Amino acid sequence: MAKQKVLLFGAASKTGNVLIAEALKRKYSVTAIVYDISKVTIKHPDLKVEYGHMMNKDDVENMAKGHDAVIGIHEPMSENPNEHVKAINSVIDGTKKAKVNRLLIIGHPVYRPVENTMEFYDSWKTVAWAQREALKRFQWESYLNWGYAYSAKLEPDPRSGRIDKQVNMVLATPLGESQIPLKNFAPHLLDKAVMQALHSRMELEFHI
Repeated sequence: MAKQKVLLFGAASKTGNVLIAEALKRKYSVTAIVYDISKVTIKHPDLKVEYGHMMNKDDVENMAKGHDAVIGIHEPMSENPNEHVKAINSVIDGTKKAKVNRLLIIGHPVYRPVENTMEFYDSWKTVAWAQREALKRFQWESYLNWGYAYSAKLEPDPRSGRIDKQVNMVLATPLGESQIPLKNFAPHLLDKAVMQALHSRMELEFHI
């Protein structure tokens, strides 16, 4: 079986490094796309690091060609939530133009601490809005076999006012939603991104 080729945007983040390490452990070929090549310190024969920007759909298209799956990491920020929606639109359009039909986006701030304050809850509302808008965009897609990992809903306890720390992320797909434990999210998400790409290819070969 041919080695699986994964394109990863946002690879310089902590989340990106965890996914790179897991993908290399599985003997995948990884192309890591970053704004600053020096930010990726992992060295491996199956890892290629290139400069690029997931906000540029032409970059996405050119770099995605020849890969089995595209993974993008883009955490929405409360100060500019619309940037997340723009990034989602860009990577969806570029991936489709590259004729890659497997796309997984991680829109969950995996390593950002959850503060138990109403100020944090108020700022989180714009993040939740960006995630909802991104998910709507995916739900219109018919070509892509997609996955979108986002934050479980935060609500303060009406009795204590406490905001519980999240231990899961939600993974939305065309078939529905599931919970992914944050403590071991990388294997779950790579399974979703790559193994379903394998299944899709096998079905195509069978029908031919």
